[in-house]
Amino acid sequence: MRPHYYPSDVTDEQWALIEPHIPVYPGGRPRKTDTRDVLDAVFYILRTGCQWRYLPKDFPPESTVWRYFDEWRRDGTLDKIHDLLRKKVRTAEKPYHPRTSAGVDSQSVDTTSGGEERGRDNARNVDGRKRHIALDSMGLLLAVLVPAADIDDAKGAAELFARLGDQPMSHVKKMYADSKYHNFTLYEWVSKNASYDLTIVRRPKDAEGWVKLPIRWTVERTFAWLGRCRRLRVCPICKISQSAGSGIRHPSRRAGVGGASIGSWPT
Repeated sequence: MRPHYYPSDVTDEQWALIEPHIPVYPGGRPRKTDTRDVLDAVFYILRTGCQWRYLPKDFPPESTVWRYFDEWRRDGTLDKIHDLLRKKVRTAEKPYHPRTSAGVDSQSVDTTSGGEERGRDNARNVDGRKRHIALDSMGLLLAVLVPAADIDDAKGAAELFARLGDQPMSHVKKMYADSKYHNFTLYEWVSKNASYDLTIVRRPKDAEGWVKLPIRWTVERTFAWLGRCRRLRVCPICKISQSAGSGIRHPSRRAGVGGASIGSWPT
């Protein structure tokens, strides 16, 4: 066991929820690395935003942590744990209430790294990448897309919605969005490929400054949750895998403490 502990470490209650879903392969040499320490190291990087080689020495070696992280990312372990925790939280807080609504939004983030997944969002004066998220009425992630910031919101939304095929969307009737998703090509895509309607929530006429829009505030709160993870601000292309990691972090806290409700819009 490690001699030092950090605020980002999982608790015993959280680890009890996650451990059964960490892959164990039969045969070969016994595993010497504590996978709880590996997960704590991943959460440490996610929360602090440090580089891999700056991991504190009481964690497993950075190459070991990266190997496990890359394996869990590629074989779907992170997505599986996230989805199971999301289901547990929703069942505890809204039993027998299947989700009937969802929301979508995007957020452009500056990034200094190069690469093809980078562009300029002139409307927001941002050079970098854009996070598109789809979430349920409780603010829990359903899908994530991180393209360049110059990708139009409607185009990004269509690609994001295509990733919802394996998510529990059978009862969803409305997908809420703000006015930047008012796009006839997107309406056409939704009518042909989805079972829900795209519903635009608009600002009140003649309103000035920040306005708390019904339903839309839940999406903004989820972006605030993601914003606590500095790795997503420093390097938003750490993408779906680390967005899933932050998605695991929040539901595990809620499920690990009995799923205390912190608000949502009506299902």
